Amino acid sequence: MSYSLSIKNLFFTWSKQTEFALRIANWQVETGNNVFLYGRSGEGKSTLLNLISGIENRYTGNIQVLGQDMAKLSQRQKDTFRANNIGIIFQQFNLLPYLSAEQNILLAQRFKSVNKSPHADQLAAICERLELSRNLLKRKAIELSVGQQQRVAVARALFATPALIIADEPTSALDTQTREQFIQLLLDCAQTSTVVFVSHDMSLASHFDQQLALADLQQSRSEGDAA
Repeated sequence: MSYSLSIKNLFFTWSKQTEFALRIANWQVETGNNVFLYGRSGEGKSTLLNLISGIENRYTGNIQVLGQDMAKLSQRQKDTFRANNIGIIFQQFNLLPYLSAEQNILLAQRFKSVNKSPHADQLAAICERLELSRNLLKRKAIELSVGQQQRVAVARALFATPALIIADEPTSALDTQTREQFIQLLLDCAQTSTVVFVSHDMSLASHFDQQLALADLQQSRSEGDAA
């Protein structure tokens, strides 16, 4: 059995916020699974995703992503590894406003270890599936509607078929119908990837292979400490 994500004995705390700590004794995500991770606001969901993706580095324990021990990589190597292997959909989409939609989609290419030219056919196929027309791709991100920005963010995450896709509450600003459409679109387009989708909205959980509460992950550590 292979795992896209394996975490053991993770401990993280902010240096000036000693009341907050993230503790996970043992968690694995099987390759190809779609996982819904539920947690209340402030519980550490975004922090956990930042640790997994190598954006946040101050922790003890072991985090392996696609078989790579993240602690063994320099920050530049983490940036390259993330660009090569992980697609991230941020809560606020994090598009650069004065770049075109197409430039935003291709942004991660500059960090890849092998400097390849963008594959036009692959980009066209993704954009067609997401209903991103050629005219829309040429428009600046700041000129797009929220729904259009959302689809650009998904296209950026899916481009080059990353092995792992991480989504950090990307539906929080959407209405119920649009949320449902977004989830279905994401999972349909990410069929060959492992997906970790984080949200506080339990109504979305049924779309995923596995549903898990962050509090339960932390509880397993507490029980282990008490034993």
